[in-house]
Amino acid sequence: MAPPFRPGTPARTPNKRPVSVTKPSPKRRKISGEDDRGARTKSPGSGATRKPPGSGARTKSPGRGALSGLGKSYNSKSPGKSPTPSLKMKGDAGGDADMKGVAANNKSPADRKARKELAEVRKKKRKPNYDLEKDVVSLWEKTRQRNIKKDDRSKLVTEILKKMEGKLPDMAVNHIMARALQTCVKYCTPAQRESIYNELRPHCLTLAKDTYAYHLVIKMMEHANKNQLQQMLSLLHGNVVALLRHPNGSPVLEQAYLSANAVQKQELLAEFYSPEFRLFKGMITAGKGRVVDLLATEPAAKRRAVLEHMTLALQPILEKGIVDHSIIHRAIVEYLSISKKSMIQEVVQQLSGALLVRMLHTRDGAKVGVTCVMHGSNKDRKKIVKGMKGHVSKIARDEHGSMVLLSIFDVMDDTQLATKVIIKEIMKDLQELVLHKNGRRVILYLLAPRVTRYFPPDILAVLEPPAPVDSTNLQDVTIHEDEEASAVAACIGKGKPEGKGSLDKDEEEEDEEGVVGVGKKDPLLRRFQLLVTSGLAKELADVCRVHASELLHSQWGTDVIFEVAMGGANSELWKAVPSEVTAVHKAISSLVALPQISMDVDDKPEEHVMEGYFSSRTIRRLILESQLPPSGVDAESFSAIFWSTAIKGNCKRWAKGHSAKVVSAFGACADEHTKLAAKAELQVLIDEGTLQMGPAFSHQSSEKAQ
Repeated sequence: MAPPFRPGTPARTPNKRPVSVTKPSPKRRKISGEDDRGARTKSPGSGATRKPPGSGARTKSPGRGALSGLGKSYNSKSPGKSPTPSLKMKGDAGGDADMKGVAANNKSPADRKARKELAEVRKKKRKPNYDLEKDVVSLWEKTRQRNIKKDDRSKLVTEILKKMEGKLPDMAVNHIMARALQTCVKYCTPAQRESIYNELRPHCLTLAKDTYAYHLVIKMMEHANKNQLQQMLSLLHGNVVALLRHPNGSPVLEQAYLSANAVQKQELLAEFYSPEFRLFKGMITAGKGRVVDLLATEPAAKRRAVLEHMTLALQPILEKGIVDHSIIHRAIVEYLSISKKSMIQEVVQQLSGALLVRMLHTRDGAKVGVTCVMHGSNKDRKKIVKGMKGHVSKIARDEHGSMVLLSIFDVMDDTQLATKVIIKEIMKDLQELVLHKNGRRVILYLLAPRVTRYFPPDILAVLEPPAPVDSTNLQDVTIHEDEEASAVAACIGKGKPEGKGSLDKDEEEEDEEGVVGVGKKDPLLRRFQLLVTSGLAKELADVCRVHASELLHSQWGTDVIFEVAMGGANSELWKAVPSEVTAVHKAISSLVALPQISMDVDDKPEEHVMEGYFSSRTIRRLILESQLPPSGVDAESFSAIFWSTAIKGNCKRWAKGHSAKVVSAFGACADEHTKLAAKAELQVLIDEGTLQMGPAFSHQSSEKAQ
């Protein structure tokens, strides 16, 4: 039970402010500054009331409700001073007026102007070039407008450069001035650009590492002429590897590599090979830029030193995950070309997963990806496939990244995982991929693998299983110092070698995962599971049936619909989905019955399939190469269906233009039954001179007539 309240003692609760038990009178609310008798009193510096001299009455403090004034003031700092209320009660007229007056003073135009002037003074003290930056920004805002005239922009650029003359290195590290200088470099005259280069060239290496200035260095390389670029590349000599490890310097070096010619690129790459290339210039001879060519006539000890130096240079870059740049991709390709199997597997383990996906946008990066797929174990291949999740469609559209998907189709034994990650994502964007130049290759590789019509020799060369590394030269010399062997082995993550010369005696025999670049599963079975069991074949046939006209008129879609109509390289589609293949044949044949001038979805005249450039040639190929379905499949060939439903009785109508090539193809089609059925009608057109056939058809006709 709480103790009884004693008069004159405020009631308190634990850890809370003291609260009075009494309540204010409901008759009239006291105005701040009045005592109990209604007399107004003043308290200097605050609106609080104080006890009049000689009066024993208690007064109320306006900021505390009904708190009594006995003893010390609640908010007083020292005895004898009037209390200063720290809380303003709602309805306190005096307090509200005071606070509103202060707020009004703070928001007055004069006060705002004073504060703005004070801020300007402080900025001038903190930034020595503040006035210059302010003027340049105002000019730059006009320069970067899109609708400005060329002459006006040139005048503004000239004025900006004139203001910043002699101060460009200091301006380049400012986040706004760096952008203004980029605009000047882009739109200035060659003479002005030369002056900018001359002033900034000694500071390029420092600016390349700055958070804002490295963008300016990249812009300077983009617009540099041959002499300016050569001078900037000479400044980077000896700092290539160090800049690649820097987050701001690596984009600068990437731009330098992209802007350089073949000889300059080899000079930049050579710093990965040996310290001699970093210290001395001009050591790269013409025709010997690759590391394999450089080491062709060198002793084994020299080759081993180069391999160790490249390992020490690339290892920190891979650990930091800086793998987006093409110069790094090229350096890794050169490293893998002279590495043993165990060293390659170490690189594969580091890159397996999402890190490899960031490298597939360049040709060298795709080569690294294919190497990882070929040399990786089943576990590594699974990590690579899982890292592609959500990016398969983008990789398939990429000119170089699509090669990695083709290599997975060649060696990946876990077809269930490949179906779940790769095939399912392909099926989501199937209609777009069959019409894409690079995306169609992923589908054609399952329908007709390694056909030179669709896959150029350079792509097939990349997809070839790797040849064993010729390590005879590396085995000639053994390592005599255990410390050197331990250092090299530690760099590649293998720890201390088991014995002398263990680095040279690399394991060339097969491991648990089988031969490098070859899967354990039968290639035909793997392809059948990826194409048919996954459901891709049925989905692909449906897309070809529904969008037959669009595919036939497309330069790239014609190849896909042709292979689907042919039933696959080994008749997989005929055996799995014969009805869908026949439906595609009928869909193509039904397009011939359409009027010669029709409208597409956008109400534009659409070319007829018999007269279109790509469509007529695709139909001609189908007629010439289509054969009877395999035994056990109750269906007709494409030429038989197309003749009976589209051409029979209409040969004279289509015996001119591009369509004449389609009609004449029946005289040499692979289906003998259809060929004989079409011969009589074609012979009439030949005799009339309406249709011209090849000499083979005329020779066959004359022989049978005799």
